[in-house]
Amino acid sequence: MPRMPHAILNVETHDCRQAFYVGRSSSGRLSPLGNPYAIGPDGEREAVIERYRAWLAARIAERDPVVATALLSIQPGQALACHCAPAPCHAEVIAAALDAGVQAQLRHRTARTLRYAGIGSRHTPKHVLAQMQKIAHRLSELGYTLLSGGAEGADSAFEQGCFGRKEIYLPWPGFRQLQGRHCVTLPSSEAFRVAEVGHPAWGKLKASAQSLMARNSHQVLGADLRSPVDFVVCWTPDGCENAATRSRATGGTGQAIALADLWGIPVINLAHAKKAMAKLAEQVSREVIC
Repeated sequence: MPRMPHAILNVETHDCRQAFYVGRSSSGRLSPLGNPYAIGPDGEREAVIERYRAWLAARIAERDPVVATALLSIQPGQALACHCAPAPCHAEVIAAALDAGVQAQLRHRTARTLRYAGIGSRHTPKHVLAQMQKIAHRLSELGYTLLSGGAEGADSAFEQGCFGRKEIYLPWPGFRQLQGRHCVTLPSSEAFRVAEVGHPAWGKLKASAQSLMARNSHQVLGADLRSPVDFVVCWTPDGCENAATRSRATGGTGQAIALADLWGIPVINLAHAKKAMAKLAEQVSREVIC
């Protein structure tokens, strides 16, 4: 099936409410896909577009997590918005990369990492918490590393069941008084920017909530944000497994689910009971999880 082309709109003259913005804000701050080179100081229009072409190619090659997550956030055929159209614009470089299949390139995995995210609601039912402990124990036996967030409920259940390697990402030092060599006590600045790309109302969040969302970036993409987990195991009351079904009921876990979905990482929501367990067994090469 041929890919839908990405129109390039001008925010001054078009209705851009459904478009993906790739320019600068009124304060001059760049969007994740904005051109860091300016006409004038960095050359004429064509020159800065060519410089951007090289810049974007380098960011893709190094799997820059902020740029990559922004590229993955663009929907098929979604228009791009900037301030240049109909004049030549760096958005044309982005559109060309999308048309060339950059999203599939970023989602491609050459091998399993034996790492998974074990997360979910603080209000996970007790019988599911017990199930999470058993799953974590079995995955430890199979050599998997747990990535989680140290919160009450689901996070704690996975950590209690895990007797092997684990990486527990905390939103701030002293969170729930957790400490130890397996704890990473502060999200990186890149983790905040990744979270901002994926959150629908980032500017309305308090600083503490932003830290919690940034912590989710590491749970899914690892310490360097360039090492995605093989899959996510979670529980939310609505059974959400992708960005399209994320709702208010999904809670904060929805941030991690949506990010995993963008990166093509399977999400296994234990609210789906036997279906979820079958999906998990498939993910671990059909090993029996009981």
